[in-house]
Amino acid sequence: MSTSRWWLICYDVRDARRLRKCAKHLEGYGERLQFSVFRCWLNARGLQKLRWELTEILAAEDDILFIPLCRNCIDGIISKAEYPEEWPLVPPRFHIV
Repeated sequence: MSTSRWWLICYDVRDARRLRKCAKHLEGYGERLQFSVFRCWLNARGLQKLRWELTEILAAEDDILFIPLCRNCIDGIISKAEYPEEWPLVPPRFHIV
């Protein structure tokens, strides 16, 4: 069984250059939901790797939150969108050929 789960990653970066770099880096891990909010499907190792990589980008004055989401949390998400985003138990996999 997979130990992966959805993580909500929210950040507040005070420098424009670091902000762009952080956002670009997170795009490689997940999907942007709002300007400073991403959702990522990560296991424990992937989460630790991402956290370490972001310490190389961010400064002490920047803030970042990693929020684990359980199935009940996901089911309770309310969106302003007419058709809310789906949060599947397991995101689709893509095979590069």
